Amino acid sequence: MPIPVAPFSRLTLEDMSPTSRLSATSEAGYQQGLPVEDSSSDYESYSDLSDDDGDEDDELPAIVQSPSELSYAIDHLPEESQDAVRRVFSEPPRIALQQCRLIDDTYAFQMTELVTQSVRIRASGNGSASQLTCSCGHGGELEPCSHLIWLLDRLAKQTLYDYDPKTPLTMTEDGFAQELGDPFTAISEHRLDVLSDDLHCPVVDPKAVSGDDDVTSRRVQESRELLSAVYGMSPEEFRPDIFDSSSSPLREKKVLKRNDLDYTVLRMLLDNHHFFNYFQSVSRPRDPINDSFRKLSQRVDRVLRVFDAYASDPASTTTASSTETPPDVPWAAKHILGCTKLIKSFIYTRDRPLQPSEATSAARTLIHILSAVVSRNQDVDTGSATTRTEHNLYLYLIGDRDTDFAIAELNLLPEAASQHLHSLEAIFDDIGRLGAPVSYFEKFKSLLSRLRTPIMRASLKRQIEEEDSTYRRFKRMK
Repeated sequence: MPIPVAPFSRLTLEDMSPTSRLSATSEAGYQQGLPVEDSSSDYESYSDLSDDDGDEDDELPAIVQSPSELSYAIDHLPEESQDAVRRVFSEPPRIALQQCRLIDDTYAFQMTELVTQSVRIRASGNGSASQLTCSCGHGGELEPCSHLIWLLDRLAKQTLYDYDPKTPLTMTEDGFAQELGDPFTAISEHRLDVLSDDLHCPVVDPKAVSGDDDVTSRRVQESRELLSAVYGMSPEEFRPDIFDSSSSPLREKKVLKRNDLDYTVLRMLLDNHHFFNYFQSVSRPRDPINDSFRKLSQRVDRVLRVFDAYASDPASTTTASSTETPPDVPWAAKHILGCTKLIKSFIYTRDRPLQPSEATSAARTLIHILSAVVSRNQDVDTGSATTRTEHNLYLYLIGDRDTDFAIAELNLLPEAASQHLHSLEAIFDDIGRLGAPVSYFEKFKSLLSRLRTPIMRASLKRQIEEEDSTYRRFKRMK
């Protein structure tokens, strides 16, 4: 009777040995179109091999089973060969066959292999630079490995707020931008629970604020964006029976759902990181998943969720240790101000003017940020604040001093902002009630007067119609 096997997607972190968790999680049961199965007994047999309990008399099985469910007798092989076979069968290489051909008297099979690497960024503890290591074993003092360069480039992309996109960053000998500063410090100040969202990389920590459900919620949100773009719909309108109902896709264990392709593809996007990346790579620049302003709005939401949780219970909201910056008022304000700076940078540093739909998205994001800050006019006791301003996010960004918060950026998008006039008027009334510097209040009032001009709305409507017409014409030409 064959030994039962289970797909990787059915395994949980608790079920796996530490050596197999990372590879199984990243693959999630999908291997470039090839079924990936493994034997539970194989895991057990290799676990016996790798977990040295000091008993040298334990006998390893003379017969092993492969992922294809074939059994092999290996007791006649040298010990080194037996160990190699057990390793391959217990943790199979993630190989996908790409093509095969006959060349004269030779059959050639071409394959690619997905290899898991582990990059570690460790604090030095003595004031020197972070210690950067990679499990690949390549690179050295004079040459950082490609995995470090790849990862640190993405860290810089997500954590740098104050830089000019038109000015090249300075690459250090260690393989990262000098402007990033110390990599460990950059991550700890940004916080891993916020960074993980933008890197599409879940935090594997049951004590983290992000938690598995919240991280997966971000993947659900972005999967909805990908699927809605296929139908030319807004994400908020796409399949409310799936996303806005109590029967969340997160509770499903099966990937295949009969008679519902949308739901099946959604489960595939949630289940497999490589498939998600592939789907995203073929999406259009104007799709919601690639909307830079929408992504910044989601980052602010993430920051505020962490901030709100910390404000309600500072003692319980620690991701890993005291090494990370506490998500207090100055921390949240730094992220929010950074996002508004990026919006301004996206507007000014483009090779072409914003399309009307892009301007609308930018204005919507700014108004969302402004509204979120105004709604947080309450003192929070985080223990680290030294002034009342540092206890209150609204005072820090708006109520205490005039920094042109969000107003300066909205003035760059008058036509798009005019579509949200009623929302801005409501925010203006709230600010009048809560209090703000007179100069800020007057600038806001001037912005509203400008947006009330009828020409603004008519101009934006005409631009949107022209953009849609151009896009339809482009599709026909293709």
